[in-house]
Amino acid sequence: MHKKKSKLPIAKPSTVEVAEPYPRTREQKERERRYAAEDGLRAIQRAEEVKSNKQLMADIKALANEQVSNLKKFCK
Repeated sequence: MHKKKSKLPIAKPSTVEVAEPYPRTREQKERERRYAAEDGLRAIQRAEEVKSNKQLMADIKALANEQVSNLKKFCK
């Protein structure tokens, strides 16, 4: 018997307005925006470091293949 493949539902954006526990000031919003940009930059820099390390990339690929194999066993 062949199982029908199921797709995950696509989440629709919420239309409910949720009040903030306190109103954020302009300075707080700017600080959060800067932090998000700094965090994104660090993530990109880290990704470049990982990509340039051939041994680490080989280890990552081996681990990814191992996890895929485990998932295939689990999802039979």
